[in-house]
Amino acid sequence: MAKNDRKSRISFSIRLFLRIFVRNINLYLYQAMMKISKWMMAGCAALALSAPLHAQANVAESDSCYLFAFFSNNSPYGEQIRYALSDDGFNYTSLNEGRPVVASDTIALKKSIRDPYITRGRDGKTFYMVMTDMRSDEGWQSNDGLILMKSDDLIHWQHTAIDFPTRFPDLPGFDRRNLHAVWAPQIIWDDEAGKYMIYYSIGRHDWEYPTEDPNFKQPYFKLFYSYVNEDFTDTTTPKLLFDFGTAAIDGDIVRNPKTGEYVLFFKDEGRSVMNKGFRTRQGVMRATSQRLTGPYAIEWRHLQKEGQYPVEGSSVFPLIGSDEYVLMYDCYAQGFYQFCKSNDLKNFTFVQNTKTHGDFTPRHGSVMHISAAERERLEAWSALSIAVNDLRTRPVPTLTLKQLAQRPALLEEAQKVLDTTADTKTLQDMAKKIKKFK
Repeated sequence: MAKNDRKSRISFSIRLFLRIFVRNINLYLYQAMMKISKWMMAGCAALALSAPLHAQANVAESDSCYLFAFFSNNSPYGEQIRYALSDDGFNYTSLNEGRPVVASDTIALKKSIRDPYITRGRDGKTFYMVMTDMRSDEGWQSNDGLILMKSDDLIHWQHTAIDFPTRFPDLPGFDRRNLHAVWAPQIIWDDEAGKYMIYYSIGRHDWEYPTEDPNFKQPYFKLFYSYVNEDFTDTTTPKLLFDFGTAAIDGDIVRNPKTGEYVLFFKDEGRSVMNKGFRTRQGVMRATSQRLTGPYAIEWRHLQKEGQYPVEGSSVFPLIGSDEYVLMYDCYAQGFYQFCKSNDLKNFTFVQNTKTHGDFTPRHGSVMHISAAERERLEAWSALSIAVNDLRTRPVPTLTLKQLAQRPALLEEAQKVLDTTADTKTLQDMAKKIKKFK
């Protein structure tokens, strides 16, 4: 019995040891799994935080080309929205043979527009465009407002014209008699406010200052900002964004993805004067801020190609598939757009001058990326619009009596397609139908 008892005690000890050993192993495995779980959760969180960056990268991968929105000259016909496309961001071909995309007399109080700025919304599928409501043949002090536009296809746009003296009747100094002009609006998303911010140049007669010409006082422009409502049909009361110390117009704000700072590009406007020891010369300058609404620290230098004056309407956009940015501006006195590029949004090198000629004669505009599908849609719309124009203007002697009888109905059908659809195939089929018209 003693021998059996000893065996039993040994057996019991072994079982006890194994039980404790297994329990410790399970505890160890549990703790290890918890650590792995924490690492996985941290990894997921990191992925979640970086999701917007990946989303932007995916959008960038779908970008196919560049869309340039602009007006073309100082005539009422020229002061309308036009489009051009580019594969490289530097050389552009007009759509619709240079004719307008949207008729200004349908959207503007002044029946003309200038300075269109176009951008894609944060949802990736909504487009916004803002512009100056102005007719230059009424004078450079003739406009008091801007236009807000919204679209989901780049062809059909909802629009709202905002006249500042009417919209803000109780705002001191913004009455019709004192307001000099409201110029060159642009928009950007404000993360802090959770809204789109629109910013623009305001000139007032009571701000005018003397120049080196004793017979001329310079209109003093400052940059102001407002927030746009969700429907993109109204703005809040203007607030001061940037005061250069002398006239400044044509603001363009870009967030530097490498530093997180906001970079404001602008033009030192008007007659050349001394501003804090700096000679203004109608060039492109920049200022920076950690917050979108400022304050902005000025860099007292011009960015455009050395010796290139005057310029206006600067616009900055990223090159597709690159970390470089393009700075373009209108050399309006010399008949070309000038392009520079940079990888830090601070130091720019000259690339080329792009001549304005034929049906491509852009003035102050802006550029955004579009996808291959969006390009195909715009080209289909352009082809149909050209076909309709060709058929409408076709001389009567080139048509048979049967064609003369059929033309009105065909034009009406085609115009309805242009007015009501953005479906690429429908646009293409209608263009083919017109081309087969005999």
